[in-house]
Amino acid sequence: MALTVEIITPEKSLDAMEAVHVTLPAHDGEAGIRTGHAPYICQLGEGILHIKHSNNADDTFALKGGVAQIQNDKVLILAESVTATSDVTEADLIKRLKELDSATYEDGAALAQAKAEAHWIETQLKSAGKNIPTLEQVG
Repeated sequence: MALTVEIITPEKSLDAMEAVHVTLPAHDGEAGIRTGHAPYICQLGEGILHIKHSNNADDTFALKGGVAQIQNDKVLILAESVTATSDVTEADLIKRLKELDSATYEDGAALAQAKAEAHWIETQLKSAGKNIPTLEQVG
């Protein structure tokens, strides 16, 4: 028996996957899901989504916010954004982090938005096992 995992974002829907275990980045910590899990809904935070397949392969994604619903061995993830770790391009993300860190922010709202974007970039880098540069403003 397997879980069916579906991931939907405003930009895309990923092909359904079968899994034996899913680890969700819930807003208050990680949540592990296996077949037979009781019906469950949780708010998602920013973090790493792990999907373990029966052939011992794993898919790993950087996931940004949303909700997850578990019912009848189906994991439905509605996320703000998701990036496969295999798609993370370290050079581009680090360049963007440095741009955010060196920019001038005229108000607290703009700085807060830059910090949120920097946090999402850091999550993507972490999901791919990449190093994160030291930041002064947005880190």
